[in-house]
Amino acid sequence: MNKFVSSLIITMAILHSHIVCAELSGSVSLVSDYRARGISQSGENPAVQSWLQYFHNSGFYAGWWASNVDYYRSSDSLDNKERVEHDFYIGYYSQLGENLSYDFTYYEYIYPGTESDVDFSEIVLGVDYYNLRMVYWYTNDSFNTGEDYSYLEADYKVALPGELVLVFHAGYSFGDALDLAVFGFEEYLDYSLTLEKTFGGLDLSIGYTDTNIGGNFVINNDYNANQNALLFSLSRKF
Repeated sequence: MNKFVSSLIITMAILHSHIVCAELSGSVSLVSDYRARGISQSGENPAVQSWLQYFHNSGFYAGWWASNVDYYRSSDSLDNKERVEHDFYIGYYSQLGENLSYDFTYYEYIYPGTESDVDFSEIVLGVDYYNLRMVYWYTNDSFNTGEDYSYLEADYKVALPGELVLVFHAGYSFGDALDLAVFGFEEYLDYSLTLEKTFGGLDLSIGYTDTNIGGNFVINNDYNANQNALLFSLSRKF
């Protein structure tokens, strides 16, 4: 078993033993297309996603997130048989004021059953100020390539009448990992606009996403699609 996952299980067991001081939460979601940083991770097909997290009142938290993925056709020479993504993480959250907080998270990404090892880790620093969230993601070994990848993002939420929430998102990807042949470009932007609503215990959303990737690197649809798309999601928290 991965050493980090073993440590995470131990951490969650410790939190469980102090359940009076901790909160367990989770969700199950269905999304029309799993998009990460503007690029489809599921071949523009629906994805089922699960999330589970322990949050201790000291500010420490640990959790797991998973989704089906599909990067290439099975007949494609680049297909590495990635079919499921597991994200294990541990972090710390703290408030600096009534409307200001930060969090630091360590992620371990695991893709079981692949032909070659593409597991890697990433560190994340997030800051929340009122309705604005800013996050910096960094790895020095993207998909076990030995190359670095950084991602900066900002999300701003606006409350609308009818208990609707409008979310503005912008992200900037850069790093040596993007220079590899599988990508072929040095940097790009992604952005999205999402409308959210909770109805009958279900979280519903519809969003529009796009990137500024152009030229020979444009993929309009199917695997690794990186152009404009409408996205839908349905989620149930517990």
